[in-house]
Amino acid sequence: MNTYRKIEGLITAVFTPFKETGEINLEAIPEYAMKLKQQGVAGVFVNGSSGEGMLLTTEERKAVAEAWVPYDDEDFKVIIHVGSTSVRSSMDLAAHGQTIGAYAIACMAPSFFSSSDVDVIIDYCRQVASSAPDIPFYYYHLPGITGSHIKVHAFLKKGSEVIPNLAGVKFTHNDFMDMHQCLALQEGRFDVLHGHDEVLINGLVLGVKGAIGTTYNFIPGLYIKLMEAYKNNDLVLARHYQMKAIRVVEVMLRYVNAVVGGKAIMKLSGVDCGPCRTPLRNLTSRELRDLERELAEVGFFELLNGTPVKAS
Repeated sequence: MNTYRKIEGLITAVFTPFKETGEINLEAIPEYAMKLKQQGVAGVFVNGSSGEGMLLTTEERKAVAEAWVPYDDEDFKVIIHVGSTSVRSSMDLAAHGQTIGAYAIACMAPSFFSSSDVDVIIDYCRQVASSAPDIPFYYYHLPGITGSHIKVHAFLKKGSEVIPNLAGVKFTHNDFMDMHQCLALQEGRFDVLHGHDEVLINGLVLGVKGAIGTTYNFIPGLYIKLMEAYKNNDLVLARHYQMKAIRVVEVMLRYVNAVVGGKAIMKLSGVDCGPCRTPLRNLTSRELRDLERELAEVGFFELLNGTPVKAS
């Protein structure tokens, strides 16, 4: 059983850039990566939900992973999501991730013929993780999408017996009791990465040190301030920053979902990741104008430009 250093800070769930023709736009990634590095995030989560990973072909996923891995370093970790409805595809992507030098891989439960049997999910992940045995493996807990409603602390406890490189979990669920149990398990061995931006403060209270999220694409500075305020025991200021984030998340989710709305916000933030791939739909010109107006109303552009955020 391996023990890995826990990730501290923000991991950005990056979007996959597309050209208007529908092809992936790898040329956009260098500028994207450098901007994130300059903003002080701790790394990226590639080909996940925000990255439309399940809408890409296996070869496209490999190409996107290869475009991000060169930016991996001690302070900027590249985690590749390899989940699929096919365990064989996931194993192939996992092996590829290790070969190209990714820091870690992650895998959600299959979303077609989904299972809430923890032993089934453990066996699926065991096969995937065994294809990349030399790098950390994270379970991606996303029951609202996958339909796999398991208790993650049970997965970690039993899974650690058969998955030597099991490092932890990307926990994208509001079962904070389960999250707390994960954090306490085996004397705090596992890395629990918080997956809901709008309630990051809840995870901090329980003891998380790292998080993976979509809105870290455009306002990571706000969340860094939130984490610093919490670390300094200034709960009033931390709650203030969290509410600022919530207002942005509320606007984003009104525009279809976090991927469609988030990608549009990313363009307004100065990085054009192009359209979304069907069956996701793209916003109309009127919706884009309305989105920009609503973002202005909640102070988004001040947050984006680094204007100091003062507690009222």
